[in-house]
Amino acid sequence: MRIGMAPTARSMLLAPVASLPYGTLLSAEEQAGPARGVLSAAAAPVAPQPVLDLRLTETPKPAYGQPLPAKIQGRVVLDDKGDGQVDPTEKGVPNVSVSDGYTVARTGPDGTYCLTPSKFAVFVSITRPTGYDVAGAWYKPVGARIDFALKPAARDENEYIFVHVTDAHISSNRRSIEGLSRFVREVNALTPRPRFVVNSGDLVNLDKALSTPPRTGHAWFRNYVGIMNHLAMPYYNVAGDHTDSSYRLKEFPRGDIRCGKPMYWEYLGPHFFSFEYGRIHFVSADYAYHLGRRQIRGREYPTLQVQPMHVEWLKQDMANRTTGSFVVTTSEHDLTKHCPGFSEMARQYDVRLQLTGDDHIVAHRARFVPYRTGGALSGTWWDGPCADLSPQGYLIYQVHGTEMTCFYKGLGQRVAFVSPAHGVKVKGLLTLRAHLVQPRDGEVLLFSVNGGDWKPMKEVHRPFCRTLYEATWDSAVCPDGLVEVKAKSSADGETQHRVLVVHNGTAVTKFQTDASLTFLVGRVIAAGKAPRGNVDVLVNGESVGMIHPQRKREYAFAIPACVLRTVNTLEFRFAESHDGMTITHPLLTHSGRTFEDPYAAATRAVRRGHWPEDIVNRAGFIVGEGIDEGAFALKRSAFHFVLPPEAGS
Repeated sequence: MRIGMAPTARSMLLAPVASLPYGTLLSAEEQAGPARGVLSAAAAPVAPQPVLDLRLTETPKPAYGQPLPAKIQGRVVLDDKGDGQVDPTEKGVPNVSVSDGYTVARTGPDGTYCLTPSKFAVFVSITRPTGYDVAGAWYKPVGARIDFALKPAARDENEYIFVHVTDAHISSNRRSIEGLSRFVREVNALTPRPRFVVNSGDLVNLDKALSTPPRTGHAWFRNYVGIMNHLAMPYYNVAGDHTDSSYRLKEFPRGDIRCGKPMYWEYLGPHFFSFEYGRIHFVSADYAYHLGRRQIRGREYPTLQVQPMHVEWLKQDMANRTTGSFVVTTSEHDLTKHCPGFSEMARQYDVRLQLTGDDHIVAHRARFVPYRTGGALSGTWWDGPCADLSPQGYLIYQVHGTEMTCFYKGLGQRVAFVSPAHGVKVKGLLTLRAHLVQPRDGEVLLFSVNGGDWKPMKEVHRPFCRTLYEATWDSAVCPDGLVEVKAKSSADGETQHRVLVVHNGTAVTKFQTDASLTFLVGRVIAAGKAPRGNVDVLVNGESVGMIHPQRKREYAFAIPACVLRTVNTLEFRFAESHDGMTITHPLLTHSGRTFEDPYAAATRAVRRGHWPEDIVNRAGFIVGEGIDEGAFALKRSAFHFVLPPEAGS
């Protein structure tokens, strides 16, 4: 993590490592090309881009092997001289948090503090207070005397924008380096300029079982920080399972809560920290620990739960936030599941939102402690769009006092559909909504249906960073079935599209042959669940059978010809409230041909761009409630199967 303005000078790291050229050390999956067959579902892959030179700077390093002091003391002062140094004559700043990642101390009226370091302590860091920037390093290696300097912030913090990015998965894959370079250029060009960037995990693509050689890890971290250092604003990072490395494994072996973290420390600093901006107290939490407790096929994987000493740190950190501020956390996953006691913390310390990643989807969970998953800069690991068909991209937030709003921006894209979603069923008059990011003078959006004439969309609103457009379209002009709707910029011709299922019920085709419906219940990888109670299976509103409680198996149902339509909709009716299940491979077979829901077909194509076929076959959908979405399980309330007219008689 970096605080303060991005550096302008290039220099070698204090612990230099061999630099690797771009494009080397490609894994087999990195060498694979982009996913095919998904252009009907999402935008085309981002075109090749120039790569930024690596801008590497000196960063504070842990004082490996040095004895731990019994006490750590120091001052936080106002840097009147503007030299980033701490002078005894400078005024102390009270009520500022200073921490070793295990204990939090507050400065007194004269800016002094004193803390007893944990035996695990590596760094001492300062929590940036609202209205100030840190002059010099915001974290330093553990020592008996550690001072920090602050300077007044140059801009008001009541209204601003910031960027939430996640899952960059940087490696030596040139696509990842090009994509990160493009991201940095885009963020620097935004108007107004973001005040900071938050990255909520999987910064690089190290193996979770610590099998990636340290030399490779250093090269990938250098690629990440060397490009991110071109940002014209601070950037904050979350450590996690893909940033852990076998580097210094002898000093910090499995079982030590610090195992896997030294490489992250040397490039980015502490993996538990906080900062404040305006009315928000941001907290970053790492949930990955290599404790030797989790074995998968003979390999040790991290335990994904915040450990007790860091749970206590979180409580102290939040308790010491500035009066009147509320908390936003950044972590790889929902801390309600991965941090014991987090719900109670949220009640006590006013946690209002979690910024998360890891799942490679764009999603929001409106719970007591809501969380928003920020898509993925890498999409499907630089092989296509995200698992839910969102493009590679990131979230842009606007903060006004205590209010937060956001939108998702595709990497390299300014045009995007807002609604309707890909693959949904539409009927009658339909309102198409799209936005244009950073519109140019005279630029507007146009729309087209099934390759027809381009027609203007109407500007309806100008929120931050973009203009919203609408157009009304009568779906009755098209026969029942699939249609493609496009939106295009009048200035540069950028075009995005959606596939929709038109179902006005106007088709008069009669079917003479029965069909069969098949799917599997409860077999989705990492999220398999059968329903608690009975579930009616509905096709075109007619019950065709029943799913029974707690039965994970394949189901097959006969669909009478009299029930069939050109557009056939599969839905489920749960007997119990708040019930849910996971399903895979919903397919309708008729006259020897198999038909798939267009959204399901598109997401399957995306998954094939990264995962082997056995994993693809175990990925599916969530129906009902009580199960969280992820890359393997996407939320879906209905599935549509379009039979061609010639299938009937």
